[in-house]
Amino acid sequence: MESLVNQITLSEEEKHSFSEKGFIKLKKLLTNEAIDGLRKLTSNSNQMKSPPEFYSGEMSKIGYDIEGAIVRNIYSSTNFKEVLRKLTGREITFMQGVGFEVKANQKGFPWHHDIYSFCYIKPEDLGLTLWIPLAPINTKKQHGGLAYVSREIHSAYEYFHLVFQLVQSEKMSDLCQKEEIKELNFQYASKLESLVLDNSKVEDDFEVGDGLLLDKMIWHKSCPLKEGELPSRMAYVMRLVDSQARYSKVLLEGTYSLLEATGNDVQSNFGYHLAKHFEDGNMISENLARLKSS
Repeated sequence: MESLVNQITLSEEEKHSFSEKGFIKLKKLLTNEAIDGLRKLTSNSNQMKSPPEFYSGEMSKIGYDIEGAIVRNIYSSTNFKEVLRKLTGREITFMQGVGFEVKANQKGFPWHHDIYSFCYIKPEDLGLTLWIPLAPINTKKQHGGLAYVSREIHSAYEYFHLVFQLVQSEKMSDLCQKEEIKELNFQYASKLESLVLDNSKVEDDFEVGDGLLLDKMIWHKSCPLKEGELPSRMAYVMRLVDSQARYSKVLLEGTYSLLEATGNDVQSNFGYHLAKHFEDGNMISENLARLKSS
């Protein structure tokens, strides 16, 4: 398994930067063998499908719950666990794999945070996204990467807690019946926020094997893939949580109710699988084995 994940060195400055900013580029985290395996897994997965018409992102294909031996070997690797432990001070648990593909001139996703991806844990618990491009990203040529903003400048922290307060309300069911709810879009940035985010964004080049680690509060967006040598760009995403993270039945069910009330559908049934095996407040890691075997 260590042939898939490199042993990388993190300086004290890099660890401090991640704790303050909430993101870090991990150079040469994965080997060519790992990237080849992820590329084959993603491109051959029958989960990879064209997104529905209402989907907010402009993508060629997206696929949820993509997992195979290559993924399990990566997140089980000592080197993988060690780099996450050094950055967070915690043991980290893999939850879900997602595949994305954008074609030339597609915009991808606008500015957003990851509340939909982590609405099954308490708002204050740690959730991480590891974005792994399966093709090189050159910001001066085709681009097709990501832009992201330090949480020191603007964090999505309040969004998670505001939604949590909202879904706990006794009037939640009445709220979901109101016409105004269809205009609610709490995953995406407002026009004012977008101006701030565009003015403060960070964009990096990525070589094959590099990864980008983001905490769930980080605002990020896709950068369009320009015309060029690559007809499309695929990426594999790993959703990870603190092994001590607690299941939140209220936030999960409330977030899904708000989403469905806007006229959109929940795209992944991952949250529903969790609901079958977890009670509110359960630690995720203690019940994960039953979930994975179902």
